[in-house]
Amino acid sequence: MTIEFDNDPKDRKRRFLIGLNVILGLGGWSGRDTRLGDANYDDRKITRGLANIYCLEISAEEIAKLRQEGVTSGEFTETYCPVIYDHRGHVDLDCVIRSSLSPEYSRPTIVLSEMDKMPKFGMNGSQWCDVATGPCSCGAWHD
Repeated sequence: MTIEFDNDPKDRKRRFLIGLNVILGLGGWSGRDTRLGDANYDDRKITRGLANIYCLEISAEEIAKLRQEGVTSGEFTETYCPVIYDHRGHVDLDCVIRSSLSPEYSRPTIVLSEMDKMPKFGMNGSQWCDVATGPCSCGAWHD
């Protein structure tokens, strides 16, 4: 299935949507017309997933309201994908590395487990994207 958004030249919304659908327990490729109410998880688990993966602070009550209103994963993406990009700026590999350095040794050392904890921007294939621009752990180069 091909997922496309208007006004998405950098492919950010598609990657955000795939990750969102995984967080919702719907499978990444379930599309953009799936209602949040069809999610396989309860509102608190969705809230935790959004916070832990995308650093989106949305209450369980707000998720419940969005479900009740029939909001689709595509509509959610249109609203919140720009929020994470605007909020975090242009995170690149250098930023991820700097955030993952440990001063415990005689010189700064990259701690891979800390790199993996960085907020994600979406999914490409089956891999999470950890940068907004440049080379990404998903194997792609993002603009």
